[in-house]
Amino acid sequence: MAAVTPTADANAILRAPDLDSAERAYLGLLPDMDHVDALTRRALGLSRAADAARGYALSMTLVGLRLQELEMGEPCAAEHRQATLRSLRQAFTAA
Repeated sequence: MAAVTPTADANAILRAPDLDSAERAYLGLLPDMDHVDALTRRALGLSRAADAARGYALSMTLVGLRLQELEMGEPCAAEHRQATLRSLRQAFTAA
């Protein structure tokens, strides 16, 4: 089973200075299906705490994105990742 990464690590994607750094943080957080499962379980646990709504929303969004990527080939996933991370960072910054 993958080690559960704290939700604070998910926020590293939003704090990254550029998209390449955001991509490295994203892939480091969710490198494979075991990590996707672990983050999903962590996010569900956090969803029970009222002050964790932002972390929950970010975690579940990342899980959904990574599940889609794991179904794609890497060239296709890499092509879409930067645009997706740019949009995600903008949406969470605006919120």
